Amino acid sequence: MTSTVLVLTALEDVTADLVISALNEREVPVVRADPADLGAGLSFGARIGAGAPAWGGRLVTGSREVELGEVAAVYYRRPTRWAARYGTCHRSSGTSPSPRPGTGSAASCTP
Repeated sequence: MTSTVLVLTALEDVTADLVISALNEREVPVVRADPADLGAGLSFGARIGAGAPAWGGRLVTGSREVELGEVAAVYYRRPTRWAARYGTCHRSSGTSPSPRPGTGSAASCTP
């Protein structure tokens, strides 16, 4: 089994670049992704259940893909906020239905 490191960060993160470089020197497989790319630039599917000893599924970026069972570690550092790339989200209070009962607020996002 391969021990891949999944790096979740923004494209412009120079500190993560140094970490990835060090991992490459050690011949450690690395997949870098920015969660804000979810959609055209990033997709994944995961499953776990009875009879499955570990996560299964795939994570696919524009240039790489990895089986989730191959991911041995995740380095999470300063990913791009989804709203920073695709719009803004606003929280409102009032009588509108809430996505979570009892919270009294709802969120809406606009590009």
